[in-house]
Amino acid sequence: MYRRTRETLRCNSGHVDLQRAAVYDHYAQVFALFCGAKPVASPEDAHTRFTHLLQTAQQAFADCGEELMLCRTAKDWEQARQRGKTAAFLSVEGAELLQCEEDIQTALEAGVRIVTLTWNHDSVYGCGAVTDQEAGLKPAGKQLAQYLSAHGVYLDVSHLSERGFWELADCVQAPLLATHSDSRSICNHPRNLTDAQFCEIIRRGGLVGINGYVPFLTKHRTASCEDMVRHIEHFCELGGEKQLCIGADWDGCDRLPKEISDVTGMEHLAEALARHKYSDRQIADLFYHNAAAFVSQYF
Repeated sequence: MYRRTRETLRCNSGHVDLQRAAVYDHYAQVFALFCGAKPVASPEDAHTRFTHLLQTAQQAFADCGEELMLCRTAKDWEQARQRGKTAAFLSVEGAELLQCEEDIQTALEAGVRIVTLTWNHDSVYGCGAVTDQEAGLKPAGKQLAQYLSAHGVYLDVSHLSERGFWELADCVQAPLLATHSDSRSICNHPRNLTDAQFCEIIRRGGLVGINGYVPFLTKHRTASCEDMVRHIEHFCELGGEKQLCIGADWDGCDRLPKEISDVTGMEHLAEALARHKYSDRQIADLFYHNAAAFVSQYF
């Protein structure tokens, strides 16, 4: 989101824009305020980054108001659907952006409903999975998680260490999200979910977004939609058919399955699922209804 301006939100050379997303009925997307690949250096740096990201997002959303609607609640989402607009939900990817009370309150007031507790690095709140799976949440991370959960924000564990995942599960009772993670049983990558983690998300009624990033799908250099189907099938075998949605990581990764160059290529995943005897309803659930049901119930 930090790269988007009013015109690039409508049309750009990345994975997704409003023009290409318009091929789908009732398109909805989570727009992430991303902390950045470079670690946050200080609370002042965090405040500067967060302020810039939020202002950029708000301006872009306002400029595209005829096509897009920022949604804070399920009622907003329903209004966007009825008006034929893209439903935009706002998240923070990397809670290290929120290091002062002012910014936490600003995020809540702006309509942020999802917060990823860590990105890849060790931070003031916890540690990313690719840095150290045994380093968990820090006291400030537990405190922030409880505060956000109490104010209607859902915690995203996609980048969180395995120890941090279970510590988060111990300190909040709300459903957990893994907005862009795959199965570690199918592809042994630290960013992917273990079966135990996925089953905990099922137990809580959360959501897992299937990620299209090649290294999360397979150990081979390239991937196909068949690789995505393998992850989906494994999660379904664990009983999580209603917990799955699409978390493709548009513009957040550089290697997607060979049939999918951008958002319009998702029809090839639907075709692959149909070849594996998934029904139209099951495919629609994955692409829309499961996430819509979560929003309707919790937002």
